[in-house]
Amino acid sequence: MSSSKSILVTGATGNQGRGVVRCCLGAGHRVFAYVRDQATPAAKELHEMGATLIQGDFDNDHALRSAFHGVDAVFHLEVQTGNWETDLQRSINVIQAARSSPTVFAMIVSTALKTGQHESFPRWGSKHPMYRYWLNKDAIEKIVRDAGFRTWTIIRPGIFLQNLKHPIRSIFFPGFDKDRTLRVAWKPDTNIPWVDAADVGIVVAAALSQPEEYAGKEVDLVAETLTIETLAVKLCDVLKADIKVHTLSDGEAQELIDQGNPCPAAQQWANEVFHGTEAARLSTCNLTLTSVQSFLEHNATVI
Repeated sequence: MSSSKSILVTGATGNQGRGVVRCCLGAGHRVFAYVRDQATPAAKELHEMGATLIQGDFDNDHALRSAFHGVDAVFHLEVQTGNWETDLQRSINVIQAARSSPTVFAMIVSTALKTGQHESFPRWGSKHPMYRYWLNKDAIEKIVRDAGFRTWTIIRPGIFLQNLKHPIRSIFFPGFDKDRTLRVAWKPDTNIPWVDAADVGIVVAAALSQPEEYAGKEVDLVAETLTIETLAVKLCDVLKADIKVHTLSDGEAQELIDQGNPCPAAQQWANEVFHGTEAARLSTCNLTLTSVQSFLEHNATVI
């Protein structure tokens, strides 16, 4: 059995972060949650789970370095604000602060499925709608690999099932609250790689418990690949409601994009790269992930 270790979790109040906190605590590790405000309900929930709260932000180098002193590992994911340069710099701040700690030996980051493959994407170039998104993800991975940590692990999750939950679903599936229709730019035959964001924590806990096994590993995290039509059938069954799918026309998708909604562009990208069978390499890691059916049943009241 692995010995207990300590990990500092950034983005701890988010869907991935909470999963990391819960899984690492469940594996017997000590968890420090780096939060902007300890007084929020989300932060208090982490404390009640057993995590030690540390208040700070990604712009405060002193706070970051102090937070990382004495911990064995760090989990980080990019916080996206729309200011791509600032977002990347904040991730750099975290990675550099972790590397400067005399005790941190493991750096674990979460990016996105297909990171590093951007140059092979159709229409790739400076005018690609996800240009800065993919450059940032790729840069973070490269910085982690080259930083000199004893071990590092990169987790690349697919599309989060949490996007179906209120209130964020109003962005991903506009109008769903009114008529139970999934308005998407995904084509009917696009194999969408779904995963519960909290399951990122399963990999993090495993990497913390068995660091040498996960050293230098890039883990694609996908529970199931389902078309939007197949997902709608599952939703019908769980919610006992008539769930419809409306495929956005190019004009409808562009109208949403012009209004500041980035989701149609991401879905159009998925049409280009997930049109075939997408296999999850995680299956070789012997880790059990939350099935789509289980997630829907557990979250039925908030979908």
